[in-house]
Amino acid sequence: MPPTGAHVKNWRSVNAAFAKADRESRLALKAKQRDLAEPVKLQAEGLAHSKIRRMTDAWSKMRIGVTKTVVYVAPKQRGIKGESARKRKKLAPLLMDRAMEPALEQNRGSIEQGVERILDWVADDFNHDATGAL
Repeated sequence: MPPTGAHVKNWRSVNAAFAKADRESRLALKAKQRDLAEPVKLQAEGLAHSKIRRMTDAWSKMRIGVTKTVVYVAPKQRGIKGESARKRKKLAPLLMDRAMEPALEQNRGSIEQGVERILDWVADDFNHDATGAL
């Protein structure tokens, strides 16, 4: 199964460049990435409740993760270990198909615009740092 989501080419290079930047710039980039995923998170929570039967509050809550190469939305709740009568083996595909992927698709335009704004901010930040160093 091919990876799903919105892909940004050379994002790894942007993060590699920011690894050499000052701490405030790195934290600001991470915060901007997290802010970009917030509408997807909120919509995925709403879709999980409305589109999946017997969805509990714990499993409908989502979290945002930011790594060097990925910004993702995932359930806050972790799985139940072992064989339990409460275990819902098909919940992960349901969450992905009915909540998370539709939320991403419905927010794709704003994500693309947000990435462009982040890249503009990155360029401004580097230009500011370069002129400040002279």
